[in-house]
Amino acid sequence: MKNKFITAILIAIGFSFPVSESEAEENSVSQKPSRVFTQQSPSGGKNSGEGSAEGNGSDKAPKSGSKSPQEKDASSSSQKETQEGEEEEETFSKSEELNPKKKESTVIPVQFGFFVDGYYNASLNRPDSKELAYTTQATRTNEYNINLAYVDGKVETDKYRGRLALQFGTSVVANYVGEGTTGKTSNELSIRNMQEAYGGIKLGKSTWLDAGIYFGHLGYESWISHENFVYTRAFSLDYVPYYVSGFRLSGKITDKLSYQLHLDNGYQVVTDNNKDMSGGFRLEYNPRPNIMLRWNTFMGNEQPTAVPKEMRYYNNFIAEWKPTHSLTLASSFDVAYQHRASSQDLVYTPDASYYVRGDTNAYRQVYVGNIWIAYRFLPDWRIGTRFERYLDRDQMIIVTNTKDGFETGGATATLDYNPDPAVLLRFTYQYRRSMDSIYPYEHNTTSRLDRMFIFSLSLKI
Repeated sequence: MKNKFITAILIAIGFSFPVSESEAEENSVSQKPSRVFTQQSPSGGKNSGEGSAEGNGSDKAPKSGSKSPQEKDASSSSQKETQEGEEEEETFSKSEELNPKKKESTVIPVQFGFFVDGYYNASLNRPDSKELAYTTQATRTNEYNINLAYVDGKVETDKYRGRLALQFGTSVVANYVGEGTTGKTSNELSIRNMQEAYGGIKLGKSTWLDAGIYFGHLGYESWISHENFVYTRAFSLDYVPYYVSGFRLSGKITDKLSYQLHLDNGYQVVTDNNKDMSGGFRLEYNPRPNIMLRWNTFMGNEQPTAVPKEMRYYNNFIAEWKPTHSLTLASSFDVAYQHRASSQDLVYTPDASYYVRGDTNAYRQVYVGNIWIAYRFLPDWRIGTRFERYLDRDQMIIVTNTKDGFETGGATATLDYNPDPAVLLRFTYQYRRSMDSIYPYEHNTTSRLDRMFIFSLSLKI
């Protein structure tokens, strides 16, 4: 009776032992709450299912004697609750099977930012048009203007990435004059405000495939002045693609060697002027954390469809060394050549220009050299200098319509005040000298010298 009494109390308060899933299914299928299911445990004991407390109690109780009415009511109530619980568990199990739990939705990490770069160019040449030539940066003289402003949104995960940036400013207008204007759906006006618009997908451990409009891979300096040691750009940057349109495959060969492969519409164009595709590659080697060696190339026909092809081959070699955290030394050397499609070359003389018979196997050639030195002498102050030389006698890339073509050299120095990574106050002096008189000068004349002071303030978030 003592055992019976204890069992009845446990049943009345709803006490039950844990039940395994297999036992719950057997109980549900059998639909017999009074049946007891047991499973041999490693220690030789038993794990009881719901309702087994009564069974255990009845096994241990004497076979003789009868239950009191209260005990019968408690036993009946317990069996009913056990049966309802088993039915609910079976229903939940079927519902879970039909509607598997969905993965938690992931938040796409989109980052938004903006950049504004304003300047005042005090040109000593004081051209009447107030417009500079042979450059894309700070082109308006003796007035305050916006060189570049953009807003962007970008995303990068371990599976995909992309960036969309809309831009405005005097440098944008100057940089996109090479785009065609005759296309109905794609022309200079339709694409020049798209700084970048591309999407990419990860194909392997370090391999990415990007497609769209994105920054070009030639040159050391960036399209965004905030990222350069000197405010203006070298000639070698203004006359290679700041942007291209096409496909880019990139990745790592080793921990120290990376690559890029490009298939593009052409040499800084979105709206192509012929039926040919262009391409190129980048190889970057970092033998040590403070040393970078890079080789960039471009290959493609840059003549319109109606004109005979002239294949252009451009090589850009870059070396960067950071001996200390405060000092950076960099240099670049470019060599480019382009096939001559015509057997006649235009020759310029002081009196007039005329055509002469040329060598059809020869190539027009361009040679460029740059040196950068940047030194942060105080935490918030830095000075950057650039020395450059550009030789394009055959006017392969830069057309001057003068006797010696484009043969120019110069130096530029920029003093930076950088109290915060987002803010950059800059004072720049630039001096350039050409072999021929090509730079706009006051009274609608030209000069061999191009000199200017530039004040600029940029904010990058």
